[in-house]
Amino acid sequence: MPRPSSIQRLPAEIREAIGRLRDGGRTIDEILAHLGQLDVEVSRSALGRHVQHLDKLGARLRQSRALAEGLVRQLGEQPGDQVARVNIELLHSFLADTLASADDEASEHGEETRANLRNPKGAALFAEAVERLTKASRHNQDFVLKLEERVKKEAAKSVEAAGRAQGLTAGTIEAIKASIFGVKA
Repeated sequence: MPRPSSIQRLPAEIREAIGRLRDGGRTIDEILAHLGQLDVEVSRSALGRHVQHLDKLGARLRQSRALAEGLVRQLGEQPGDQVARVNIELLHSFLADTLASADDEASEHGEETRANLRNPKGAALFAEAVERLTKASRHNQDFVLKLEERVKKEAAKSVEAAGRAQGLTAGTIEAIKASIFGVKA
């Protein structure tokens, strides 16, 4: 495991200040000047690497947030279904990012991720996460199918009641239900 960078060895409040300044759109030179005022000395290259890492993390967070928002807009009208599907997609994205960082030689956490995946306990935890993701996905599919079936049956009952009220024959009502809902008597 690589040793912590000079930025990672700084106190948490200094690292948080660097993050806030970067989030505020400050350049590396402006952040260096601010650190100089705090009597904190770091090299420009170390700060540059740290800022690159922060930018990558920010991009990943924005991507995950956009993915979640897009899924919520596109997925069905059932809030429970939306939340489950978004969580499944986010966990899937996290697992994919973890595997990608293990393959990335330049990644700050690549060696650590590879070591964790080689470790039996780390591999078991990763396998457990994949298994849970699969079970959650299967459970959500079952939930959606049951919900769709229930909605179809309720709609078919409404069609039947409205058809009877309008004086339609039983055969006509059944034909309407079969063509619209795929429900047969």
